[in-house]
Amino acid sequence: MSYQQALQDIKLGYYEAAIAKLDPLLHTDPSQPKLWYAKALALLNLQRFREAITSAQLSVQLNPTFAPGYQLLGNACSQLGDKRGAIAAYKQAANFYLDQGDKTQAKNCLEKLKALGPQFIPNEQKSLQESQAFLQKISIDAENSHDSAVLDNLNWLLNLDSKNAEALAQRALIQAKRRDYSAALADISLALQLCPDDLNLRLQRGKIRLWLNDAEGAIADFSALLETKWGDLSEIYCLRSQAYQQLNDLDSAFQDLAYALYLNPENSECYRVRGDIYQGMKDWEEAISNYRRAVSLSLEEGNRFNYQKLQDKIAEIERKIEREKQEAARIIRVPIKYRTGGTPVISVMFNDSISCDMILDTGAGIICIPEDIARSLNIVFIGNQPLRVADGSLTNTPIGYVRSVSIQKAKAENLEVAVLPRYSQGLLGQNYLWRYDIRILQTEVELYLR
Repeated sequence: MSYQQALQDIKLGYYEAAIAKLDPLLHTDPSQPKLWYAKALALLNLQRFREAITSAQLSVQLNPTFAPGYQLLGNACSQLGDKRGAIAAYKQAANFYLDQGDKTQAKNCLEKLKALGPQFIPNEQKSLQESQAFLQKISIDAENSHDSAVLDNLNWLLNLDSKNAEALAQRALIQAKRRDYSAALADISLALQLCPDDLNLRLQRGKIRLWLNDAEGAIADFSALLETKWGDLSEIYCLRSQAYQQLNDLDSAFQDLAYALYLNPENSECYRVRGDIYQGMKDWEEAISNYRRAVSLSLEEGNRFNYQKLQDKIAEIERKIEREKQEAARIIRVPIKYRTGGTPVISVMFNDSISCDMILDTGAGIICIPEDIARSLNIVFIGNQPLRVADGSLTNTPIGYVRSVSIQKAKAENLEVAVLPRYSQGLLGQNYLWRYDIRILQTEVELYLR
């Protein structure tokens, strides 16, 4: 209860009374960071800065992630004129506040850092050196996500440090992924104005150009980086291969992927990109093989984000394969034996025994067969029917039934047929063809089962 009373005393400005209550508690149990913090706060208000520093240091030694303790230590060091100590303490406080999601207190610490002078504010040529720790904490997922929370964090940082070139580049990447192209170009252009010789920013610009489908620009950036031998060459070759893919230069894309995998055989992104190329070529087997290798490597890397994306790609291809199988089951491909007057002639089987060349006549109402085929089939006629033939004349034609009509596996049973005298070819009419959509190609006819 004395601790709560001490806090109340501090709130009311009774700092000596607060210390009098805290000292017995610290004597009994000196391992409580909150007790040392409370004492440091009271000492700071009494302007006993050295003693406040000692108490604040003890609070963060006991709890190394205690952001308020670091902030109080920074305040005490600043009051004593120890800028170096204040800067170190405020940086620690800001880091831990960011870890805890307390942007308000983190911003307060950063503002105090800026007020301490140019030691904290980076110049244009070294825009990352002082604020890199903060950037890493809020943009670590920027390349793998276009989540609004990541963008919000980057906006927050850039409101504090508008000339942070790396944060500008990261925000440009996210904006490009969100298809906010004008904003992406503005950010990356400003970043490169600030740091024109920064190769990392050149890499980011290449990535953004890739996102914007500026393949030639991306290739220029990646090629320049490869000439410098800077950075992860396997990654850069992999990125350039994607730019070549956009230009449909698949030979160059495959060659760059080969270089990348030679440099790093465990590069999961290379297998993912190669899978994408094979998917575009509709080589499903190779696509799945590469995606599965990428899945395995992503699991080893602990990259759950990539793992799930790749699993989704594999599932999508497997669905496509199944649809293609179902589609193929609907298609019957029939060779064209020859043409008469430009119209295809194909082979048709009657009653599973007699083959006949038939003109694919989509205008005929029923199947018409030559007399010799009718005799071979032993058709029993059930009557006559007027029928207009190709020369325009009207003839009274015998009508009967056949047991079956087959074109490969496309079989129909008990169909009406008419007998055409003086004809050597039959006509495949609509009483058979109505079941199919027909596509006539150069050397074959495709029948699609409806």
